[in-house]
Amino acid sequence: MQQNDKKYPFFSMVTDDGLYISFEKWTDSRSVDMHRHNYYELLIVANGSCHHIYNGTETLLIPGDVVVVSERKAHGFSLSGECTFYNCQFRLIELDPRVVNTLRDSGYLFNTAEAASEEEQQWEQSLVEREQHYHDRQLQVSYELNNTRQGVLHLSPSELTFILSLLQQGLDQQEEHQGSHALIRVKCLEMILLELEKARSLQNQKYHVCSRENQKAIAAVLLHMEAHLDEPVEFNELAEKYSFSPNHFRKIFKDVTGFSPVTYMNRLRIIRACDYIQNQGKSIHEAAELVGIYDLNYFSRLFKKIMGCSPSKL
Repeated sequence: MQQNDKKYPFFSMVTDDGLYISFEKWTDSRSVDMHRHNYYELLIVANGSCHHIYNGTETLLIPGDVVVVSERKAHGFSLSGECTFYNCQFRLIELDPRVVNTLRDSGYLFNTAEAASEEEQQWEQSLVEREQHYHDRQLQVSYELNNTRQGVLHLSPSELTFILSLLQQGLDQQEEHQGSHALIRVKCLEMILLELEKARSLQNQKYHVCSRENQKAIAAVLLHMEAHLDEPVEFNELAEKYSFSPNHFRKIFKDVTGFSPVTYMNRLRIIRACDYIQNQGKSIHEAAELVGIYDLNYFSRLFKKIMGCSPSKL
């Protein structure tokens, strides 16, 4: 999908108190058309889902997923389900220069594909090469590649809980316009950005210790999993195929993706089920079977665990 950013509306940030930091919490389904702006935008899904278009790709963000949208870059999104969605808009001039420099040095505020590190470009290339193999077979295998191109960060439950507490604090302080409230608001945002950078850095450190050969092996495994969502996956057999012991395979898989193989597979299945229900008009029962889950009660429990809402609330 190609995007001509210049054709989209451009917005400037307007504030009531002159502070270019705004916290928002949405709890309803809504859509925001493609647009650009002169500020950064932090998107965090707490419950439900967000269909996000950015950097020439479309992906489904689910609870724990975070994206930082760069200034002047076009994006758009729609929310669904029993949604809890946080949106933080900010300009760098409000942040401590030391914080800005830390984020710039790490590359976190420049998360576009063009500015990706050499290691990230290699990871994306391995996915592109293997995705082409599956596209030749007319299979849908785009989730991991699209997440990579959008710079999606997947937070653990504990990381998400802490970030949400800071977001709520920022929202509370936004109601006040006097004294220390504005400063606390700034510090909440700085803490959020630094915590996100720390989580990203830890994930990258684990990824970087993997050899190029192991990275390519995991890329192949990810695309195999996405292409066979409706089939039982024997992870021990996949490990053996790439000459890993089961334990070493699980370690490398988590180092690269941030998830265990089972957790990652469950996320893929629920994300694909969302697409079947929302975009293809499938029933919950049909969607569950299409992703290889034949126990509807188990599907509903798994769906609610991952999405924060039941499939009937999409």
